[in-house]
Amino acid sequence: MASIGKIYGAPTVAKVTRVVAAANVNGLELEVVPTLPIQDSHKPEFLAKFPLGKVPTFEGTDGVILTESRTILKYVAGLSDNAKLLGADKLSEALVDQWINFADDMIFNNLATLFLMFAHKLPYNKVYEQRAWSELEKALGHIEKHLVSQTFLVGHRLTAADLAVTAAILNLYMNFAGPELRGKFSNVQRYVTNVVNQKAIRGAFPVNPEYATEQAKFVPPKKEEKPKAAPAAAAAAAAAAEPAAPKEEKPKNPLDALPKSSFVVDEWKRVYSNEDTRSKAIPWFYEHFDKEGWSIWRFDFKYNDELTQIFMSSNQIGGFFNRLEASRKYIMGTAGVFGEANNSLIAGIVIVRGQDWQPVLSVAPDLESYEVTPLDIFNKEEDKKFFEDMLAWEAVIDGKAWADGKILK
Repeated sequence: MASIGKIYGAPTVAKVTRVVAAANVNGLELEVVPTLPIQDSHKPEFLAKFPLGKVPTFEGTDGVILTESRTILKYVAGLSDNAKLLGADKLSEALVDQWINFADDMIFNNLATLFLMFAHKLPYNKVYEQRAWSELEKALGHIEKHLVSQTFLVGHRLTAADLAVTAAILNLYMNFAGPELRGKFSNVQRYVTNVVNQKAIRGAFPVNPEYATEQAKFVPPKKEEKPKAAPAAAAAAAAAAEPAAPKEEKPKNPLDALPKSSFVVDEWKRVYSNEDTRSKAIPWFYEHFDKEGWSIWRFDFKYNDELTQIFMSSNQIGGFFNRLEASRKYIMGTAGVFGEANNSLIAGIVIVRGQDWQPVLSVAPDLESYEVTPLDIFNKEEDKKFFEDMLAWEAVIDGKAWADGKILK
């Protein structure tokens, strides 16, 4: 097998594995030199050879240097005419090029957005995350439909289009997309299995890839640990040398200073969770509710035009509720996603301690994404109906029916 040179880059990244696959199909040997962006590609010895500091970078045995990933793939794929990896005619060549661009623009770039945010290399933005997942699902849906009557993406044989798209999907499936998302696209799964098992590729892709067991999520970075306390002996010496400072009392939540209420929210949560909503829970609520000590509010998401998939919007509600953990003893609520994919909205209700929602809800950093308005369920019939329908998960808003929801208990 003739060697054509080296490719520098992360060995498992799609833009590297697809080039290795092209070399293998053409019966050529290509050495992968593990090189991480930033960490390795900005070292003086790397920059001395490749001044742009970009990866992947191709270095041919004949001295050719190429830096753009699509260019590298096309160059290596075209080193042998036998495989016809770049297409058999002008039209198929254009289609192959189109699919390579599709793999980068629709899959890899959105995947990179998720990776950079989830790895804390870019500030997290929930709107960008939702948009990335939406674009990825749109891309998979497009491939799924195309493969209804196709074995490969262009024509009836393997091309560089298949190498580029399969490499990108493998990165997505192995590291980010959980079983629920993957299960929507059976043709895509069949196609990927077919491509990775092509003998001509000879192991450039894992034959039995281990896919992600759950959908990737953003996890906030851990807070820095506080410096460890001084050793006991040193602490004792310091205490002896200085007069003891008065012990500071932990500040109390101002809500605790409110007059005692007859409405026990934990008891209400138990009734709501265990009894029929319409016939038992709601009547119990009206019998026990203390409208002087508690208040009821509606919240609406401000950016509904940016919502895409129902399960993603439901996860967003869950995240909002999770960030209200510090106020859990002062609140109970429920919220829903209404409508259908790409045509939905988020709304909910909360019962909070006191007559002001701010002390309870302001602990959530994403509160600014919601508009909060009061509900007067004792004097306004429309507010009462909305409140009860929300508790029963039967509300309809702007003609959009309840699709999914979460409870804050």
